[in-house]
Amino acid sequence: MFELSASQTRRATAADAGTPRERRETILLVEDEPAVRQLFAQALLRAGYRVHEARNGQEALKIFDEHGDGIDLLLTDIRMPYMGGTELAQVLRARRHSLKLICISGYPGAIDTGLTSDFLAKPFSRDDLLNKIREVLDRG
Repeated sequence: MFELSASQTRRATAADAGTPRERRETILLVEDEPAVRQLFAQALLRAGYRVHEARNGQEALKIFDEHGDGIDLLLTDIRMPYMGGTELAQVLRARRHSLKLICISGYPGAIDTGLTSDFLAKPFSRDDLLNKIREVLDRG
């Protein structure tokens, strides 16, 4: 399996996206499982989003330090080593309260994050993911 480094930013072109226009939103994707992270990143790139990938909350903080102003949405797993998604979201929301957030998890009961966020329970479809992202980004 080909894997890019966590801090590398990848961007899809309009042709790759398969849509008439290229989306300009940027998503910080935080997922500790490499295969799952790659699957999500590919779906996002094909939909025309820019994607920053991180394996855990600590890596995500570094990426946010470098690119935070350009990040439109945090898409994070809740349970990860070193720093989980709930703690990460709290730290990043303290830095930028308007940061949009979607939490994901495959663990029952993880939905109670104590955060104002949207939630997707694993497993979910590509369409579920893209629809939820579009819904959250389009909210004013």
